[in-house]
Amino acid sequence: MNLYFDNSSTSFPKPQNVIDSINNFSINIGASPSRGYYDLSIKSSKILFECRELLCDFFKFDSPENIVFSYNATYAFNILLQSIVNSNIFNDIPHFLVSNLDHNCTLRPLINLKNKNKITLDIISCDQNMFLNFNELYCKITSKTKFIVISHMSNVLGNIQNIEKLSDICKKLKIFLILDIAQSAGLVNIDLTKIYFSALIFTGHKNLFSTSGIGGFIISNELLNVCDNYFLGGTGSSSSSLLSKSDMPDYFEIGTHNMIGIYSLLNGVKFINTCGLNFIYDKKKEVVKNIYDQLSNINDIIIINNVLLKHQNSNLCINFKNLSPDVAAHMLNKYYGICVRSGLHCSPNTHKIINTYPLGCIRISPSIFNDVKDVNYLVSSIKKICNVSRRT
Repeated sequence: MNLYFDNSSTSFPKPQNVIDSINNFSINIGASPSRGYYDLSIKSSKILFECRELLCDFFKFDSPENIVFSYNATYAFNILLQSIVNSNIFNDIPHFLVSNLDHNCTLRPLINLKNKNKITLDIISCDQNMFLNFNELYCKITSKTKFIVISHMSNVLGNIQNIEKLSDICKKLKIFLILDIAQSAGLVNIDLTKIYFSALIFTGHKNLFSTSGIGGFIISNELLNVCDNYFLGGTGSSSSSLLSKSDMPDYFEIGTHNMIGIYSLLNGVKFINTCGLNFIYDKKKEVVKNIYDQLSNINDIIIINNVLLKHQNSNLCINFKNLSPDVAAHMLNKYYGICVRSGLHCSPNTHKIINTYPLGCIRISPSIFNDVKDVNYLVSSIKKICNVSRRT
């Protein structure tokens, strides 16, 4: 058997309607959107438009043309960031602030640009509960601060940051706010009518239940005005011109779309709407709490994050006292067919803060498809590994 507890990496299994959409597009449609006046291309174009409309409804956003599709969150952030730096619109080198809990998706591109003297950068620490330290944030903001980048939810700990407070700060000080919602989209309600934002970076293959290879960003007109995209190519429109088209979303969307991914994303969001966000959030919280309660009674297990915090969801991080996380994860997979993620989870700063660097930890991230039977089997398997580790 295979029992999957790595949904913070990629959600699995996928809902049946998502699976059906993959088959349907592959067998019955297949064509690229905006590439022909024949029925199959028109059907593909309608799917593309419907997905933008549904995402607008999902995030309470009113400009479907400002939803940009890309391969994933990492590509999306790089496209956006390079377009900002390419604009040369700022009188001074722009100053960025980022959280030390952020994923390498944002940290690596920012540090690279800092090393090339294209931006200046400060990394803001967190408080004792692993939430953004707002006192330090205030101290690091200067007249040159143009951007704040933050992960809405930590992919390691599951902590959900206070973006409402951060949004108020950015609106008051006229700072662009870029939110990485790769972990939170599809799990936490994000209502763009209630927050000030400049861009949301999203991916489909996690809590939005799509296949891998689809993500993107939602951009405000305010931020769009300071971007100068230099990723150029075919768009399927205005083919007679050798100059890049400035209309959205063609301005950013070049080349052939991943239509299977977009169709699966469309149906993933439909699945979420059918279940309800609150149900999904509560169900995952309930499963994590069940695992936490049972593992708390095992002396050989170290529980790293506090899942009882109000603004924490989706993940439980543990280590074995007598085994490295990689060895323990390997044993869970080899002997019991259990899939968990070990290591640094692309967020080494987080592990330095929680004292699990350089080996990292085991991250258990269930989905709404996991039930009590799955949890009991997981805990039973962990207990058996603990018994073996004590004898060696």
